Amino acid sequence: MSYPKSVLAEGKRLLMAAALDLTANTRSLDGFSLRELARNAGLNPNTFYRHFKGFDELGLAIIEDMMSQIRQPLRDLRREAAESVVPPGSPPISWQENPRLNFVRSWQVSNATVELFFKFVEANPKAFILGVRELHGSSPVLRKALRKLMKDFAHDMAEDIETLGLLPKLDPASLLSVSEVISRELFQLSMDYIEEPERRDEICQQAGTSIVNLTMGSAMLGGHVKLLADALR
Repeated sequence: MSYPKSVLAEGKRLLMAAALDLTANTRSLDGFSLRELARNAGLNPNTFYRHFKGFDELGLAIIEDMMSQIRQPLRDLRREAAESVVPPGSPPISWQENPRLNFVRSWQVSNATVELFFKFVEANPKAFILGVRELHGSSPVLRKALRKLMKDFAHDMAEDIETLGLLPKLDPASLLSVSEVISRELFQLSMDYIEEPERRDEICQQAGTSIVNLTMGSAMLGGHVKLLADALR
């Protein structure tokens, strides 16, 4: 028996939503049965395999959906935040020419990145609970996918920092390394943000400060101590 694409898409969505509901209640994807998942989704258990080969594939679909919703908006926002300090079309101003202006641009972009990231966390808490749980879970497939997700965020960040001139010139390996640390820290802080709503402003401030400290620290190690000292005057 064949099914219309709209029916299949709806079934897939219901199973993904049901998995998020169940994992939000302190369990990993391997902590509940197919029958329990289908019951939560309001579907017959046999319909699961029309959409997924197994629980790993279900988890991958949730991770990919999360990635598609946040990755490009973060890149767009970083560009917009940088352009809010120096409008598009303006001639490029190097760190050597105006370190203070470029430090302000970097700070603005850090704050904008943090704000959008945690707004997304607030709107999708179950997806982040699943992600943090599966990062340390039993499935090597999902652990690998989540590490890749954080690496992809880091690659985007490093590329944007380079393209937008948000730091003095660094070698690519150092820039990627610090971006990976930032990506992982934001991901881990998502759980604090979800579980401690009374501390959300503090957590955002902590994340923003951490990004600036890590990026500027890497610039100092890269030999740009004088530029950064001039920027902070």
